[in-house]
Amino acid sequence: MRITLKQLAVFEAVARSGQVAKAAEMLSLSSPATSMALSELEKQLDARLFERIGNRLRLNSQGSLLLPLATQALQKIDQIEHAFSPAGTELGGNLNVSASSTIGNYLLAKSAVAFCQQYTNTLVNVDIENSQKVINSVLEFRSEMGFIEGQCLDSRIAVEAWHRDKLLVFCHPAHPLAGKTVAPSELSGMPWVMREEGSGTRDCFVSAANALDMQPQEKFRFSTPDAIKQAVKQGAGLGVLSELTLEKELIRKELSVIEVEGLGLERQFYRIHHKSRHFTPVGLAFIDFCRTFLNTEH
Repeated sequence: MRITLKQLAVFEAVARSGQVAKAAEMLSLSSPATSMALSELEKQLDARLFERIGNRLRLNSQGSLLLPLATQALQKIDQIEHAFSPAGTELGGNLNVSASSTIGNYLLAKSAVAFCQQYTNTLVNVDIENSQKVINSVLEFRSEMGFIEGQCLDSRIAVEAWHRDKLLVFCHPAHPLAGKTVAPSELSGMPWVMREEGSGTRDCFVSAANALDMQPQEKFRFSTPDAIKQAVKQGAGLGVLSELTLEKELIRKELSVIEVEGLGLERQFYRIHHKSRHFTPVGLAFIDFCRTFLNTEH
């Protein structure tokens, strides 16, 4: 059996993208060459690695077994090449990361741009999803690392505290409670505009609200902060989002904050990675860069 690095690279790219055509584009290969390399790998292993679901390829149990091994092998080759590169060689390569909505839009987007401006031979791809989808991306080896707003209890994932954030309860400026400090009971029965299931923002707020028996009544549900802010501006109800997302609207007095007694809405952001995956040189450099650029906590 002679498995080639090309076959492993094709397999990993198909696993990450879910399509042969996209994998071919990622690897600068033709679709026929990519398809042939995958077929040869399956033939040599005498095993099917994917199941076709619609127009996408999804890892089956055999593919899921191979993926971490293939990724480790490819990373080892990268480490060998890096170790024997001439001293002073400029950092280069692609980095795939995933981030939940608030982190991706308000922290990582600007970090990725600044990093690539400093290291001009690098490219950081940031996929922005909710926290659960970020976890799935790391589990499926599509992302080298992830940044989430909620907890991750999966034993296959390494979790590190990364940054701190605070959620704010807000409303339309003409709301009777705008700018006031209120008891939790005063919000009983009021309608809320909430984030979707799987959102770290939602999980943090619901947990804190339930601890005070607030029982928030969800009237609308949206998957982006902008949609929630727009709904609150239209008088749809109260909202809760990271202070990172509300800075402009509060300065312009388009929205107002409500302080709720005893409602603890400080939260921890986390950086996650698969325990079976080692960081690439670009990944390690990006972690160090963010620590300084964003003043993240260790």
